[in-house]
Amino acid sequence: MTAPPAGHESWAHEVDVSRIEADLVKLLRRPENLSPNGQPGMRTAVLTLVAFAADRPTLDRVEQTLAALVDHHPSRTIVVLANPTAPAQIDAWVQVSCRPMGSSGINACVDEIVIEAQPSALRRVPNVVTPLLLADLPVVVWWPGEPPLREPLLADLIEPATRLVVDTLGFVHVERSLINLSNLRHRPTVRIDLGDLNWDRLLPWRELIAQFWDVPAWRSRLRALDRVEIDLGKPAGGRSNRAQALLLAGWLAAQLGWRPAGMTRLHDGYRLRAMRGRREITVRVTIHMGQPSGIRAVRFVVESRSPLRFGVHAGGDAETAFMRVEAGDEPMYERTARLETFDEPALLARELDTTTADQVFEDALSAAAAFLTA
Repeated sequence: MTAPPAGHESWAHEVDVSRIEADLVKLLRRPENLSPNGQPGMRTAVLTLVAFAADRPTLDRVEQTLAALVDHHPSRTIVVLANPTAPAQIDAWVQVSCRPMGSSGINACVDEIVIEAQPSALRRVPNVVTPLLLADLPVVVWWPGEPPLREPLLADLIEPATRLVVDTLGFVHVERSLINLSNLRHRPTVRIDLGDLNWDRLLPWRELIAQFWDVPAWRSRLRALDRVEIDLGKPAGGRSNRAQALLLAGWLAAQLGWRPAGMTRLHDGYRLRAMRGRREITVRVTIHMGQPSGIRAVRFVVESRSPLRFGVHAGGDAETAFMRVEAGDEPMYERTARLETFDEPALLARELDTTTADQVFEDALSAAAAFLTA
């Protein structure tokens, strides 16, 4: 959205919160939002979603994602737009979207409030957002880009929230931001659950890897494991998604009882060290140029008297993977599996459906941060 949309907008200059609420009521009474029996549209929401857009393209992306969620996750949406060319330090506009609610003859409506602020005024935005939160409903903050995890703006926005959802795929300063994200949970004044769309993209990989542990003969070899090899793809002009590899390594460490012992940054990835008792395990992350972004393969290697290698490899298309087990040079097992992919609305919907802390994610994040700080 590059400007307030025609027919559904109402400017609230100087951001008078009471006027914003009054403008929303007026929009519900517009002819196009009335129910067939002439009743005004009825606002419906199961939560308040606060999103931050660093620019107008991000605002467009946020609104497209939210439009795909309106049927199953109706919410009051408050989008904070940072705009250095805004006509005033802080402005706002509102719109409502209505559609018939089953056969009831009533239109169900959701509202959106866009708060546009110059960068110098962003610090005051939480004072506008807080009175607009719906009482007695959970508050979720969604930050599509790299959040300023040490800045007062974020601290003030998440103070009334129950959940902070990020996407580590968009992190530029990957190592620093993963550490700060992990530390955020340990601040004395912060009581918030964390979610990560990038972690949710890893779900198919984690499910396929976990299937190896269902076979007792392979599960018993975990204690003899020497190294894990994680292949990352990096397309031309794109990112390799290093956060995904670090979170996967953190997940393995947390679930298998490894103690992160150190990290070496290499020109083509990482070498991570973990300890299980007195045994050292190496996790080698290798970035391969010219391949699709993200995890491309995960291999577990045992180099004892009975060498064993097993793992998951992405196939040629986006939703195919191969699971393989090799004893020495002899293949023991191979099958084709589905590697499901998710678009942003599906990923965000998953996070909005989560009402309690994702302990597995938080443990993986803590272990990833421990690798980076050991």
